[in-house]
Amino acid sequence: MRALYLLLGDPVAHSRSPAIHARAFSLLGVDAVYAPCRVARAAEGVAAARALGVAGFNVTVPHKEAVAELVDRIHPSAARIGAVNCVVRDGDALVGHNTDTAGLLRALRMHGVDPSGARAVVVGAGGSARAAAWALVPHASQITIVNRTESKARALAALVQAAGGKAITAPWGTLPEADLVVHCTTIGLSSNDVPFDPAALRRGCALVDLVYAPGGKTELLKRFSGKCIDGIDVLVHQAIASLEIWLGRPQLDHLAGALREAALA
Repeated sequence: MRALYLLLGDPVAHSRSPAIHARAFSLLGVDAVYAPCRVARAAEGVAAARALGVAGFNVTVPHKEAVAELVDRIHPSAARIGAVNCVVRDGDALVGHNTDTAGLLRALRMHGVDPSGARAVVVGAGGSARAAAWALVPHASQITIVNRTESKARALAALVQAAGGKAITAPWGTLPEADLVVHCTTIGLSSNDVPFDPAALRRGCALVDLVYAPGGKTELLKRFSGKCIDGIDVLVHQAIASLEIWLGRPQLDHLAGALREAALA
């Protein structure tokens, strides 16, 4: 019987995840389909996934934090992050995971960026930003959180500190000196707006934009002359980590090139 996987979020029409997973299932010989599902409320999306008997689903903005409260069980790392982007069915239970952390770290490694000792800046404080900050805790010397809502920035900084990292906040519109910047807001998703002027970044800084655009590069990355990692690469590696959980098949990184081609097609 063909397995069903979903993408829950709002919006989802722009997502390249269906193309990525269709190619992955084909390459792996898996009889499955992956469908985007636009849902305004996380609870309704999870209820629909249960009713449909899906094998698993991904979660994108703005539901990653809400879904963490709706699954039956949650992996300890996803519970500590407070955000879920990958859910797998285990019997009658839905189990939440977070593969955004693996997606970011694998993409950095692929581009030869070592976050060890880095002064990192995370722009945003939602589910993707929480995962990015958590991924960097064991590596970065300091993580600065920049977010429009100051209380959310402080909450994320507290999460980093509770995990053993060093974190501070900075006002929205500022960009502290950094070795690595990870942009995690939705600015640039449906426009050419940028969250900050990348010309302010020092020479040698690496810039990751989790937003992606046709061709891979957003306006933010187009304006930056240094090391760029686009959202497609992070999405591909997040998807690979999800596939490893869903299918119980480790070490699928060899698919990355083909899945990036599918995303950009």
